[in-house]
Amino acid sequence: MAIKLSTQVAAWLHSQVVAGAGFEQIQPVLSRQGFNEVEVRQIYNAVLRDPDGFKAGFSRVTAGQPQVAHRLSGSLLEAATDEAGAGATTGQPPFLPSAAIPVDIGHGIACDHGEARIAFRCERPHVVLFENVLTHEECDALVAEAVPRLRRAAVVDSEHGGDVIDERRTSELVHMPRGGSPLLSRIDARIARITGVPVERGEPLQVMRYGVGAQYKPHFDYFQLDRPGQAGHLARGGQRVSSLVVYLNDVEAGGETTFPRSGLSVAPRKGSAVYFAYTDAQSRVDPLSFHAGAPVLRGEKWIATRWMREREFV
Repeated sequence: MAIKLSTQVAAWLHSQVVAGAGFEQIQPVLSRQGFNEVEVRQIYNAVLRDPDGFKAGFSRVTAGQPQVAHRLSGSLLEAATDEAGAGATTGQPPFLPSAAIPVDIGHGIACDHGEARIAFRCERPHVVLFENVLTHEECDALVAEAVPRLRRAAVVDSEHGGDVIDERRTSELVHMPRGGSPLLSRIDARIARITGVPVERGEPLQVMRYGVGAQYKPHFDYFQLDRPGQAGHLARGGQRVSSLVVYLNDVEAGGETTFPRSGLSVAPRKGSAVYFAYTDAQSRVDPLSFHAGAPVLRGEKWIATRWMREREFV
């Protein structure tokens, strides 16, 4: 794919990216130039991948040739999985998720209901397990609100936009709008307090039920640039930056949240939540965030999931 930029815009973009400008600083400027969300990400990624090659392309343009075409990749820019060698081989900054939970926050976060405690954390992939995110009474009340509206869960339709039923995800769910009830308003504010991501950047809470055998096969939560249906999703708030999965009940067996590429596995425990962040300020994504909801072996699993975006979700 080739997109034409004026030499002035190309030179400005190169200087900004080399100076360390994040995607959120670049996106509105290129959008005003008429580029859509996917195109902006492809252009930005091209400079981040190969700043010298990008500069060489527009530097050769003469006064009589004001446009420069740069061949762009349709794929996401993934962070290197070998962190030790990443800087030496790519010249890119180390991967630091923009929605990471800071180390200096301590082992607990004071909330309206008490303290949400950090049980463990892993820096790459960036995974943090919180205890006491919701009280047992709040878990039960959220399930009660969800039960009358449950339906078969869908996944993002990467080809056409919207959602589609898929065998990768065999749960039932309901979308709970932000601020849809006093309970939801309280949960919204608490999630923002714990994660540091403002309420307005969160997608509606999804409450899901998994029966015996139900699962969510390994997948990424972030959007792929090379799928035509993703443009509409990106336009509603940019890339997803992190996910929070709150466990609403104890599961007899199975139902873990697993990260196959790093060997992590988190068992459901009522009121606790696993948080993982996978997008940085340069809009690079972490392939180590590949994860799954393991099949339920006995009993059932109830969870509430929130996905967070780069910008306000609309």
